[in-house]
Amino acid sequence: MSSPIKRRRDGRYVIRLDANARVVLANLAAQLPGALDARDPMVRRLFPPAYTSDDQTAAEQDYRELVDTALTNHHLRSLETLVSTAEADSLTEEEFLAWLDAVGSLRLVLGTRLDVHEDMDAPDPQDPQAAEYGLFVFLGELQYLMVELLAEDLPDEGRPEGDL
Repeated sequence: MSSPIKRRRDGRYVIRLDANARVVLANLAAQLPGALDARDPMVRRLFPPAYTSDDQTAAEQDYRELVDTALTNHHLRSLETLVSTAEADSLTEEEFLAWLDAVGSLRLVLGTRLDVHEDMDAPDPQDPQAAEYGLFVFLGELQYLMVELLAEDLPDEGRPEGDL
């Protein structure tokens, strides 16, 4: 089966997604800015610490003051781009990269909410978290396909054998 994501000759990107999937992506992306503004604990992975030891608290605070606004604005721009282009037939490279960032952010937040970890089994279909877990998997697959497409432009030298 061919990938639903393609780069056209004119450099634009086409993402063939069901209309319902586009609505879900746009709705999720529209909800996340509120959590960013409120510093909801679910968004903590979008703001990873630079200094983690107790004796570096002041350095971490300085780092937060230096980068948090820029990082928040970056996330907000990416999410807004996803919302505003969710129904677009094609995307510019800048819009495509914003989608990639927004999808990654949504996946991190959802993974935090679900407490996803490597040893985790998929929840039973009757589990209340099954639908959210399915969305988490969808976001991961979409992110993978986007990265694979971008990786096609990488030089072959130094690339590992097989799929990324």
